[in-house]
Amino acid sequence: MMTINKEDFEKALPVGVSAHDEVFEAVSPECALQEELYNMSLLGDEGVKIITEAGDGSFVVSQYKRLVCISAFLAVFRQLDLVLTPTGFGVVSNENVSPASKQRVDALEGQLRTVQCKALAVLVNLLRSESWGKSQQALNCIRHLYTGYSFFSNAKSAAVTYQDWQNIQPAIEDADEFLRTRISDELMDDLLENFRQGKEGESLQIAKLVSMIQTFTDAWSRKGSDAARQPVFRRLMRIVEDNPEEFELYFNSNAYKRNHHETFQNTKDSTAFVFGG
Repeated sequence: MMTINKEDFEKALPVGVSAHDEVFEAVSPECALQEELYNMSLLGDEGVKIITEAGDGSFVVSQYKRLVCISAFLAVFRQLDLVLTPTGFGVVSNENVSPASKQRVDALEGQLRTVQCKALAVLVNLLRSESWGKSQQALNCIRHLYTGYSFFSNAKSAAVTYQDWQNIQPAIEDADEFLRTRISDELMDDLLENFRQGKEGESLQIAKLVSMIQTFTDAWSRKGSDAARQPVFRRLMRIVEDNPEEFELYFNSNAYKRNHHETFQNTKDSTAFVFGG
């Protein structure tokens, strides 16, 4: 298990800074629990190995500590009588100090959930690798090519929140399902497998297609099915159609047959020839 000290906690969670140790001491037991939960649900054996080999001071470990600390604080902070101090939030220690207002605590929770969501998105993106990408954890955490990292890193406003990420989920599902009907389940699953393992960059065409799918998903979140009539979709299909060797799975799929279905030609050679008179 990692060692998370007060300095780690304050670095990960500036709002938890206190002139005393009471906030960290109250949250510390929950940090250990959250670490165990994330080790099982997010890291798995391969992810733990990545974290261990990276070592303290590495970016991936600092992001993991950040996620654990935020999640731990969120799990218990409503059980604490928090007070706003000049150095951050502290715990009420006597009857002469009033807890922070409900409005301030609610705002803090919203802010922390957004930070938690961003920290998870960054960490999942850092874990993408051949070893972790083949795990059940990777399968659970990366279900679509449009990820939390795609959402927050490309957001046009810094004010996007965890609620915005939750609200976009139906659009991500719909865009994914639409693309599966157009470029096939087989190709989409293969792209996802490459993406989880961080291999999409090994092929220029795959990298371009993944990027275009993410752009298309963003367009779908704003325009709905009208995104299929936008230039982004035509460019996406052109990447696939112009690269038969790279995207052989598509060319051998039912989706390709549907896209290239030939309409009936009423000719004399046709077995269903209709005489027009």
